Amino acid sequence: MIMSLTDWVNYLQTSDKLLCVPLCVGGLALMFFGWRMWKSTVVISYGLIGLAVGATVAGPGENQLFYAIGAGGLLALLSYYPVNHSLALLGGLIGGGFVMTVLESAGVHGPMLWVMGGLALFSSAAVAFINRQFLVISVTAFIGAVLLMSGLTVLAVHFPTLFGTLRYMSNNSGIVVPFILIVPTVMSCFFQVAEVHKTNAQL
Repeated sequence: MIMSLTDWVNYLQTSDKLLCVPLCVGGLALMFFGWRMWKSTVVISYGLIGLAVGATVAGPGENQLFYAIGAGGLLALLSYYPVNHSLALLGGLIGGGFVMTVLESAGVHGPMLWVMGGLALFSSAAVAFINRQFLVISVTAFIGAVLLMSGLTVLAVHFPTLFGTLRYMSNNSGIVVPFILIVPTVMSCFFQVAEVHKTNAQL
């Protein structure tokens, strides 16, 4: 079961090189047109969250995949109907998760960590509800960038020298992976914002 970035990269290493086609096409579609299909993106995001939660709760074992798929499908289904509110909650989860990660790395633990995380969740959800356009563009740009880079990773595996260099750089510098994700994410955000303004669309 894929539970970390390392697991994902290892999975990509052993995948067929044709997998790069759907990953790159899907990533580029989200990066350029994510704001047009934001409802599907929200549902998929909840499905992925449910997948991770189900796998974590079940723990290693034969039933892990069953619980992961069940939780992912259920959460995706529940998020579909009230998609506007689901989007706001998704913003809250992203903001709360980010704040808790930063606080935990700074040495904050126990009840204080959960209180601060809860406050971040509610405030982020409120901001996301008010500024839905920004959240839609940010989430679709990031997911698109992850898919695109994953597709390029599958392709790079078949060029051992290039892949070895990239792996060495990522293992020896914590900034490499965030950098190769942030750059396409930011570029996608600028493009989508320009497209939304050009068409005067309302999300």
